[in-house]
Amino acid sequence: MRYKDLNFQKERIRKFLRKNPKATWNDIRIKLHIHPERIYKNGLSEAFKDAKVKPPRNFKRKTPEENRNIIINYIKKHPNTSSHKILNNTKVNPSSFFNSIRKAFNAAEVIYPRDIKKTLNRDLVEKRQINHPIILKNIIEKNKKVNPKEIFKNIGGLYSEKNAIRLQNQQFRLINKENKKKEIIRLIKEDPLITIPEIIEKTKTHLDYYFKNMEEIYNKAKIKFINGHKKRTLRKKRLVIEYIRKNPLSTQKEINKACRTHIQETFKNGIFEAYKKADIKYPYERLRLYGTATKEIRKRSGDFEDSISNKLQGYGKVNRLVKTKRGVADIIFERKNKKAIIEIKDYQAKDISISQVKQVLKYLEDCSCNLGVLICHKKPKRDNFLIGENKIFIIEENELDKIPLLMGL
Repeated sequence: MRYKDLNFQKERIRKFLRKNPKATWNDIRIKLHIHPERIYKNGLSEAFKDAKVKPPRNFKRKTPEENRNIIINYIKKHPNTSSHKILNNTKVNPSSFFNSIRKAFNAAEVIYPRDIKKTLNRDLVEKRQINHPIILKNIIEKNKKVNPKEIFKNIGGLYSEKNAIRLQNQQFRLINKENKKKEIIRLIKEDPLITIPEIIEKTKTHLDYYFKNMEEIYNKAKIKFINGHKKRTLRKKRLVIEYIRKNPLSTQKEINKACRTHIQETFKNGIFEAYKKADIKYPYERLRLYGTATKEIRKRSGDFEDSISNKLQGYGKVNRLVKTKRGVADIIFERKNKKAIIEIKDYQAKDISISQVKQVLKYLEDCSCNLGVLICHKKPKRDNFLIGENKIFIIEENELDKIPLLMGL
């Protein structure tokens, strides 16, 4: 039969408990498929008593008031204790019966160890009315020249020599902490744009241990707080200004490369404002030289394009300077009902970059074409690109005969 009478089920539980004196409610439920509370009115405590087996635990529940008294008595005996020590030694969690550990100490009429008093009456110590280590810390601070052993002797040997030395060391750590705080505030005053990693490197410490955040440090130093984005911008400006002072004839490109920035974005009026901030006169002579050089480069570039287009006319139809939706293509080359977009670059000092490849890609999309060619003096290591269905090739001026082959003709 699946269901048995009450006595039979009790006998099963008794036998199981005799074999397994440390059994739990869950063990009985899983292995015997019985609910102990349905068989025994008072639960497992009655079952162990019926089986004449000593229970492995106390089944009686303490009232909240009893648990509070256990915590209070423990704190009175151990005034230096903490939450985890109370929990480990009494098996009672203080946070379950007090809103905070400080309230537990208050209920025990014991001073909480972290409540450091700023002022003390030495007469109370001599009368042996103070018996708490945290107050003794302040005594040690006031009497730095006095041996801590002597202070403890005056209190009547309430604490050991070991405790005296430990408390003195704690006080020295507090003094060291204040010195570190002053050092960090001094660094902020000297350089408001200093970063957290730089402070850590100079002080060999972490700011989180002394301050909540950077804003608190600025407030202590009585300096207006500078947030991260603004600080980065100001540091970039300072870097550019220092570079200009060292290199007064620098160009915008040289400054951007050396300082890893965009001077036209960092300064409102670009390079002119940067020179003004650096108290350096802008070299306007360079503009005249640049204008002359630009004319020469423009003429040389035009001659190169004419030369390439004349050579391409021997291979097919050449349409020059064709306007598209997003620019003007140098050449649209047609041969046997097929066409290709051709861009000519007269670069002498630099190689073709991805920017020129993207430019050709725009023209391909505008003209519904899938073949593009970049012609230059010296092609880079990578000379072909496949972007979607579009193919772009980079060739030199002496490789024009490859274009029909690239078109599949």
